[in-house]
Amino acid sequence: MGKQKMVYCGSCGKPMKKTDDFGSERDGTLSDKYCELCYQNGSWTEPDIIFDDFYEKSYRGFLNSDRSRIEKFFLKKMYTKKFVRKLERWSK
Repeated sequence: MGKQKMVYCGSCGKPMKKTDDFGSERDGTLSDKYCELCYQNGSWTEPDIIFDDFYEKSYRGFLNSDRSRIEKFFLKKMYTKKFVRKLERWSK
């Protein structure tokens, strides 16, 4: 049996593993692109936020999360503005 492909939010990059991690479309179906923190009922949770403010808020959220020290170490290396800028929401 093959490994399932990991899905990441196209707005913040959050890994979406459980049903609760996925955002929702207007019709109530799960979004296959965005997480519940960024996208609910077919709309952005913060539609007017600018990229730099979004990045800072997301970065602080990851650092203040209950992730292990090792996860936070690697997250600091990976979660750059360059990485987030390439995500679907911000690359347009």
